[in-house]
Amino acid sequence: MAIPVVLITGFLGSGKTTLLNHLLWDPEMGDTAVIINEFGDVAIDHLLVESAIENAVVLQSGCICCTVRGDLVDTLDDLCAKVARGELPPFSRIAIETTGLADPASLVRTFLTERLLADRFTLRAVVTTVDAVNGAVQLDEFEEARHQAALADVIVLTKSDLASPEAVASLTARLKEANPSAAIVPVVHGAIAPDTLFALVPAHPSRADDEVLAWLNSEAFEETDGHAHSHHDSSIKPFAVTLDRPVTREALRSWLRSILSLRGADLLRMKGIVALKGEAAPIVVHAVQNALYPPVQLAAWPSDDHTTRIVFITRDIAPEALRNSLEVLASRSAA
Repeated sequence: MAIPVVLITGFLGSGKTTLLNHLLWDPEMGDTAVIINEFGDVAIDHLLVESAIENAVVLQSGCICCTVRGDLVDTLDDLCAKVARGELPPFSRIAIETTGLADPASLVRTFLTERLLADRFTLRAVVTTVDAVNGAVQLDEFEEARHQAALADVIVLTKSDLASPEAVASLTARLKEANPSAAIVPVVHGAIAPDTLFALVPAHPSRADDEVLAWLNSEAFEETDGHAHSHHDSSIKPFAVTLDRPVTREALRSWLRSILSLRGADLLRMKGIVALKGEAAPIVVHAVQNALYPPVQLAAWPSDDHTTRIVFITRDIAPEALRNSLEVLASRSAA
């Protein structure tokens, strides 16, 4: 069974380290491998190291902690090899902390396109920390901060006790406009239980998954209808499109290839449930930029609504362009 991976990202000073420190202390993280950029960023000394072996340490809580040594693929392969040799305890989950300037899309692509990773690991969620005090300015000035928020499954609003209630409410509304489907949770001193954090995002649907509607959360996108109220984020648009006609597999495959090839860099995220012509059950599609998750055929529709619903978060792509391309897709299928 593939090991779930959680990416923890967030802009410089947004509280990733504080969040990670809090998680590492929790016994619920005992079967977790944590990959960080530098030990200096996380105060390992006071987390009570129990044992150490070549670039990895086992903390008193049971967590395995290591640094990225060169390539992420090599680091993960090294961890798995040490477990196989009995040098480290087994783990059932991985948390990866990125640098403050990292675009999480590149790591998402790594897990989808690197065969060595795709066979053994599954990307469970992107968790982004946003500083309640400085977050609005960072979103204004840095594209990386906007991308981190747009790609998040969960946004952890840190330092919420240091900002005014009005500032927290304004920033929360702005984040919701940029990424309607993300769960937004305020924390103080990074204090959130691992089970609480990881329960905030439904897993990517499996064949028999009845949580697909929660995962898709298309209603949240329909409320925005592509109209971001903040002029600062005008290039990033969330919106939903629907089709009341089924499409053929061939037409869907051609459409996905086309948009990922032509506009993949600006397709920050796409999730959808698609009605297939001549088939009783739908297919689930999911992409981050030009990396496509393996499509999943569901065993049955999750509700009585058999409409195709696809949600997008895009950069400088007009909603009408994708809506029109879907109409062409449906027309080809009808023909």
